[in-house]
Amino acid sequence: MNSFVKTFARALASSAFVIAISLPANAGGIGVGAGASIGGAGGVHAGVGASIGGGGGVNAGAGASVGGSGGVNAGAGARVGGSSGVSAGLGASVGGSNGVNAGLGANVGGTGGVSAGLGATVGGTGGVGVGVGVGIGGTNPTNPSNPSNPSNPTQPGMTRAVAQMSSAQLSRMKKRCADVLSSEGGYDRDLRQLCLLIARR
Repeated sequence: MNSFVKTFARALASSAFVIAISLPANAGGIGVGAGASIGGAGGVHAGVGASIGGGGGVNAGAGASVGGSGGVNAGAGARVGGSSGVSAGLGASVGGSNGVNAGLGANVGGTGGVSAGLGATVGGTGGVGVGVGVGIGGTNPTNPSNPSNPSNPTQPGMTRAVAQMSSAQLSRMKKRCADVLSSEGGYDRDLRQLCLLIARR
């Protein structure tokens, strides 16, 4: 596994290097960046980033880490069309103190569009856990005159899911939700609502 990950990190860094030297550094709104590190205290690290068209255009990023205290970690993100367009994120971790963790999120159409999230954990103190969330935006029929301020901001499925959580799951989620609730606008509306429900329990 270690050999595969080192090879993957080298290939990722090499690809980013080839892209970086084949394109101008910042011509016509195109920017590319790459970094790689092998050895040292943290093991193997690699990172790649690209941007086309500035803040409202196409953005992508990827990162990988092997070794160190956290085991194997990987992350990727992409955004098309600025804050109201399409965005996606993916994260994974193998090893470290928490076992196997994975997360995936997607958003189409900004805050009023379609969003989905998935998380999974194997190991750690809580054993096996999986969470899934899906939201479809648009006009709220309970308050059609002001869809951005619905009269009933919580969805029944969220309330039911929170009510079925064990006390260990709730305490773990409260720790994770502290970050979400402290960041104004950094997370989508449905995730913030879920965290508000969890914080009240």
